[in-house]
Parts: sequence; C-alpha cells; structure tokens
Amino acid sequence: MLAELITTTTADGIELDGALYRAAGSVGPGPQVLMVHGQTFSFYRGPSRWLPPLLAEAGHTCLSLNMRDHDLPAVKDFDLAHHDLRAGVDFLFAQGATTVSVLGHAYACNKVICYPAHSADARIRDLILTTLGAVKRVRPEFWAAILERAAQLRGRVLVVQGASDAALEGRARADELEAAAPNARVTTVLLDGSNHYFDHLHAELAECVVTWLASTRDRLEGRRG
Repeated sequence: MLAELITTTTADGIELDGALYRAAGSVGPGPQVLMVHGQTFSFYRGPSRWLPPLLAEAGHTCLSLNMRDHDLPAVKDFDLAHHDLRAGVDFLFAQGATTVSVLGHAYACNKVICYPAHSADARIRDLILTTLGAVKRVRPEFWAAILERAAQLRGRVLVVQGASDAALEGRARADELEAAAPNARVTTVLLDGSNHYFDHLHAELAECVVTWLASTRDRLEGRRG
C-alpha cells in the first residue's frame, strides 16, 4: 500500500512529518486513526510502520506521525507532546474525519493517556494503548503520575498487551489503568505469543484493533439511523 508523506505544524511551531495511509474504498462514518510511535522510534519504524497499512486495508484511514522527540535515545519535552498529538488530530479532521481514535505503542501510551488532561480536546473519546505500562519498570514514580492523569479519561479505551512479555506484567498494568480511570470503559486483550513489539503477530494485533473500531463504527451508525 502506498503512503502519502505529509508535514503538519504544531501550535508552538514545530514541523512534524508523517505518512498518511488512506482507507481502501469508502471510509464511511467509522473512525480514522492517529498512530503514535514509542521512545527511540518514528513513523517509519516498528509498529508505526507496519500497523497503519493494515488498518487502512480494513477501512480506517491512518496517520502515522513523528513526535518531536522521534529517533532520540531519551525522551524529550514530554509535557509538550499534547501539541504533537493535537496537530495530528487536527490534520485528520481537516481531511474529513468524523471521529478520530488515537493509538499509541509503548512509551507513547503515556502521551496518549495524558492527552485529554493536557489538551482539553473533547473530540477524542476513543484511545488504543498497546504495550502499556513498560515505563513502570524503570520509572515507577512517572507511571504513578500517568495514572493520576488517567482520572480524566472519558469514553472507551482498548489495551492490547503481549502475553509473552513477562517483564511488562501486562494484565497488572491494564488493571492499574482501569482502576485509575473510573469514568472510562477499559477493554483489555492479552495477545498470546506476543512480545513487546508484537513481532510475527502483526495481523493479530490489527485484528484486535479493527474489531474494536468496528464497535465504534456501529455506535456511530446507530446515532445516524
């Protein structure tokens, strides 16, 4: 599948590059997706490279966008990440999206969880978090701060964890998020045989996401009916 290279600018003047994968056929009222990469990664590496075309093939236009700290060995400007996410969300709505779901992998999950609290963007009600909570192993105090901000989550959250990533303790991290976000509806999937990066299970991860997004599409069509 061909991708369209795009550049968008944040509210504080940072240019971000990304790849837009347009849905095959008619998108309909279903959600489009903003894909957010993890630490040291970018839109052209890892899950942010291979997952968006799979989602587009299933009917969901997906923008995989660089964050301002892409490819860096250490996290930078975490508290400004909401500007990057907002730029991606705004781009998709400007392209004609009726609703946008934000999907983060690994460290990006922390940015996605904090987005509602930092941005006050009421348009975003559906979040997808893959390999959630790995940061707790090295920065437990940071994870605690993330859970505090999770109290402001509303709407629906899908958590997909690699069941073979023993160090992650995926079920425990998902349960902690659910307890911290009483006003959100959290669904957790433990993907058997999967590691931190979902190696060799690309189609299975995509299926989890697409199935969950389908319930969003059904809900939107119900409103229109």
